[in-house]
Amino acid sequence: MTISLRSEWPGQCQRLVIKIGSAALAHPETGVDQNRMNQITADCCRLLQAGIEVIVVSSGAIQVGRRHMPGEADGSIAYLQACSAVGQPLLMRYYTQSFHLYKRQCAQVLLTHEDMRDGKRILNLKNMMNKMLLAGITPILNENDSVSYAEITVGDNDQLAAMVTEMMEADGLVILTTPDGLYDRDPGLGNAQSLRQVAFDERFEHLNLAGKSSVGRGGMITKLEAVRKLTPLGIPVVLATYNKDQPVLEALAGGGTFFEGSPTATQKARHRWLTASARLGATIKIDRGAGEAVLNNRSLLPSGIHHVEGSFRRGDCVKILCGNRIVALGLVEYSAAELRKIQGRQSQDISRILGYCPSKVAVHKDNLVLREDAP
Repeated sequence: MTISLRSEWPGQCQRLVIKIGSAALAHPETGVDQNRMNQITADCCRLLQAGIEVIVVSSGAIQVGRRHMPGEADGSIAYLQACSAVGQPLLMRYYTQSFHLYKRQCAQVLLTHEDMRDGKRILNLKNMMNKMLLAGITPILNENDSVSYAEITVGDNDQLAAMVTEMMEADGLVILTTPDGLYDRDPGLGNAQSLRQVAFDERFEHLNLAGKSSVGRGGMITKLEAVRKLTPLGIPVVLATYNKDQPVLEALAGGGTFFEGSPTATQKARHRWLTASARLGATIKIDRGAGEAVLNNRSLLPSGIHHVEGSFRRGDCVKILCGNRIVALGLVEYSAAELRKIQGRQSQDISRILGYCPSKVAVHKDNLVLREDAP
């Protein structure tokens, strides 16, 4: 079987990651729209038949679990975690039934950000998934919401899909969502213009991206965050609607919006990993002097930091902003709470303020990736 790829697609396609949002599977009575799942699964199996390996990143466990949770919904983290624990095996039962229609097998893989930041875990995960793909088994990945909390959560499955795409060296990512691609404003407001192709260095400054899915955690902003983790690496992304008879195949053939990958991407493997694993919402803002130092391949010192946003731990990858521009990504030597205590202070003051000093720098130059192309 031959798969039709849009003319913009660079080279061959041997491995794809497909991200399926909660809205794509939502059903008011059962929690999962089995017919739509079958349409997506059928496309996955056609890709497998054509020799293209498929990795699926799927949301939906919490919404399925809600249908089967007794008692009153209180909206607490514990309640949502319980819904996820109940819903995940039910969601996988739907997927298993769907893949069996086409005599194919799938498997569940649950992950947290902790799994994606540890080198040994990443290696074990890659080996396991490569073994499954070689056997013709489709991995179904989801964030492990039943155990996730602020410090270890990926943030949403858009970010997880981007990280997995890079980790598994896939040739592209397809994100299935409600609108058929990217628009310059919310399509529901009227007079919205669709964007069919987006250059890898587009900054999205003219777009109104407010709003999010009614059933999921993500919105268009988080999807573009995921896109911009991959396109600098030369990996293309397609954002398209699930409301088609063959949603994946039509997206690959020309539907939705195509985000081109950088044609000059030359990052080393470590730099690729840093770019894809940046924690969502984790940001360090620095002054102009520190920005010049970073761009001249020098370490970032606490004295150059004037603001810290988000929750992160030592060893996480965060964005580094100078003004409104992302100048680099880097692995931090201190947690967010620690950096807030030492920001703007000299390195010799760290021991007195914290009571310890594992490093005199906030981010070492060897753990920095410059991002002058970022929005």
